[in-house]
Amino acid sequence: MEGKLFNLPLEVPVNKKNIIDHVARLIIDGTLQTNQVLPNEIALAALFGVSRTMIRDALRSLEEKGLIERKTNLGTRVRSIHSWNLLDSEVLAWSSKALSQSRFLLSLLELRLIMEPQAAALAAIRANDSDLQNIRDSFARMGPDQAAGEVQLNTEADIEFHKAIIQASGNLFVAQFGNAISAALHHTIYLSNKANIDHRQSLTCHRRVLEAIENRNSKAAYVGMCRVLQNTITDLKLQITGVVLSDSDSVDR
Repeated sequence: MEGKLFNLPLEVPVNKKNIIDHVARLIIDGTLQTNQVLPNEIALAALFGVSRTMIRDALRSLEEKGLIERKTNLGTRVRSIHSWNLLDSEVLAWSSKALSQSRFLLSLLELRLIMEPQAAALAAIRANDSDLQNIRDSFARMGPDQAAGEVQLNTEADIEFHKAIIQASGNLFVAQFGNAISAALHHTIYLSNKANIDHRQSLTCHRRVLEAIENRNSKAAYVGMCRVLQNTITDLKLQITGVVLSDSDSVDR
């Protein structure tokens, strides 16, 4: 393995964070391939010009994110994508730049389609007064509902809206999983909001989800959330097939 792989760009300071970023990107873009053995800590320390302690800490971080595996007498090996913690915010950021955008975003949207419509349906049945207020407050901050002219969405409020609905589902595992996919929500919602200038239709769909939950109409909440996510799919120009949304509907775009 050529040592120059581990050379940071001249303008990038040599520190633990930048070493982690650099090695992670080499793994995610395939430069360092699955099962490839990395140089040992002493060699890496020499290549980066830092202490062995810094290298050890950097490798520990990469191991926690599932990118590498360290075993005594076997060295440090690169793990396959199936072992990466893809819901980690940093891994998401690295992956979104290195992996095929269509494959990456497709997987994120499929995950959301699998979980969020049903979470909205559960929220319509189980949301308490505090849950409802959180959903209302997030929606109120998203943008001027039914305003004249172009509508821009507040991305952070949009994210909080979806997280509030997941929390309101009342399912302990779904709620905890909602926290875990926070980075995935942020990534897809940010890109969707950035894609179009006018988000009037998106805001209307979000309002219908809110109204369905307020009216305790689980079916309407489910359908409404499907439409919100279908808008995102359209905004991102993705092709999703085979995700069943109800007995008579599926995403096949």
